Amino acid sequence: MKKEEKSGFIYHIVSEQEKQDIQKQAKRLLSEFSEKLEKIKLKEHKAGFESAFNKQGIRKEKDGWRTDADFKDLMMNNAPFAEDNFIIAEKGEWKK
Repeated sequence: MKKEEKSGFIYHIVSEQEKQDIQKQAKRLLSEFSEKLEKIKLKEHKAGFESAFNKQGIRKEKDGWRTDADFKDLMMNNAPFAEDNFIIAEKGEWKK
């Protein structure tokens, strides 16, 4: 069994027996998870299950939490790119 290290990870070619063991473990985990999901009880109302969102997809807003007075300044100063009280960030660059 040949093992190589790339980017700090050790990997090897998976044998047929290991593939079967992985499949068995995955099926067992999914089965256990689905059994636990079945035990979860949700509150029902006229329209079906309760949701935090209304029919238009808008949730009811609640009171926000209180932060330190200098929290916003600290966040904006730590952001790599900020402009007009907005933090500028890449969208999905990590997916490529």
